[in-house]
Amino acid sequence: MKIFSNTRLSLLTIALLTVLPAASQAHHAEFMSGRPFLQGLSMPVHGLDHLLVTIAVGLIAARLGGRALWLVPASFTGAMIVGGVLNVLGVAVPLVEWGVLASLVVLGGVLARGTRLSLLLTAGVVALFAGFHGQALALNEGLGSLPFFSAGCLFTALVLQGAGIALGLSLQRFGTARIYRTAGCALLLGAVLVSFFPDANEWLIRILEGAAQ
Repeated sequence: MKIFSNTRLSLLTIALLTVLPAASQAHHAEFMSGRPFLQGLSMPVHGLDHLLVTIAVGLIAARLGGRALWLVPASFTGAMIVGGVLNVLGVAVPLVEWGVLASLVVLGGVLARGTRLSLLLTAGVVALFAGFHGQALALNEGLGSLPFFSAGCLFTALVLQGAGIALGLSLQRFGTARIYRTAGCALLLGAVLVSFFPDANEWLIRILEGAAQ
């Protein structure tokens, strides 16, 4: 039995895209100051939205299989880095917070409904949203630190996507699509949580700040 009907999921997706407010801005814990690689490592997990979407990309890649296992993560990671570099260079993209939250809703809807998009379309959609996630990255150091910051972001993003792929491939042995639908619903719930309780979006960085004090 499906968790939600496709019609209800479509209505929920449209409703969330309509009412989602802007997300809170990312920031770095004080102990990361002057450590661009560490800042980069932390950025993909700074917000609940970034964390969930990056893992979801891996799940989507695992669900498609074949060339998607490398092409979808490569599309996400490459576009994220491009978006981050543009942000550091002062090239702003409008509605970044809305784009990040929309990625939760759209990718969550794709997983929850069991929609199988073509590989090319999937890579394009993933890259589009990855650009918004890249624009949300915040480097506190100068341009000279950009290579270290980017390397840190790249490493964590690949690890999270790899975790999503590994999880998806492992759970496929049970031969059920319910796993992906559950993951999609989790993303939709994450969008609700982030939009109406913005402080929850930075739970990890607040934990890091508290541990460093």
